[in-house]
Amino acid sequence: MSVEFYSSLLQKKKRKIPRGELWISGEILRELGLEQTQESLITLSASIGADICFFSYTSPVESLPVNSGEMSLLIKKAHASGLVCGVTVDGPFERTVREHGFIEVIKWFYNPDRLKEHLEKNTALAADELTAADNAGADLLILCDDIAYKRGLYFSPEQFKSILLPSYRRLKNSIKGGKPMGFHSDGNIESIISFLVEEEYSIFSLEPEAMRLVELCRRLPENVIILSGIKAGWLMGPDPDNNEEAEMLQYINDLKNSCKLILASSCGLSDIRSVERLKKIYRQVV
Repeated sequence: MSVEFYSSLLQKKKRKIPRGELWISGEILRELGLEQTQESLITLSASIGADICFFSYTSPVESLPVNSGEMSLLIKKAHASGLVCGVTVDGPFERTVREHGFIEVIKWFYNPDRLKEHLEKNTALAADELTAADNAGADLLILCDDIAYKRGLYFSPEQFKSILLPSYRRLKNSIKGGKPMGFHSDGNIESIISFLVEEEYSIFSLEPEAMRLVELCRRLPENVIILSGIKAGWLMGPDPDNNEEAEMLQYINDLKNSCKLILASSCGLSDIRSVERLKKIYRQVV
């Protein structure tokens, strides 16, 4: 299904590299004089030249009740503006950490029965959002669970496989429409990405600073899509000189030649400067 989705995206947008941002801060909307609503994300996405607009039921910009029908209206408006629509859903680990704190949850990995109780509750909440987004007409779905730092997972791959992977399997199986489903995490998840591919997750939002994406992509199946390619420093660091710009474009081109690429950052857009930097990168990329 991801191959068909990507082919359709290329054909519809007539681009060699589609683009879209998972995270856009409310501060940007304020600075641009836009309302603090998810509908404003449609306006912003169109204005920066994105091809995909991402919504969320739990967005800091505006929360949406799962059963209100508001997501369906948003998706229809985005489609009318020519945008493909994705919905991001927080994963069970991230929700549990938000409730009980990171250190406490990590301790529970050595008390799996207690941890599983909380994961089951939060998996059910995530499944409700995924199902609602699917029914609302989303074109793709992204499960977001920050389970790693720059050097690797917060726990062992074996613990991931026995404790978290069953929840991810349940969440993937909650989607009945055959739409592509992806996964986002900060940090380096190279040790467990094959498990997710086996569960038919097919779109990966990955941190370029933490993973050797070009090398990784050459080992992944051809149906996998990478939603990445823009490093945080390009959006938030000093202005690049000509050599740095050339290296930036070469990196994106190497990644495009190694995988099916949707150009995006994993850090998101935090302020107007990052938006202007992103627009410049968009203009430079063929």
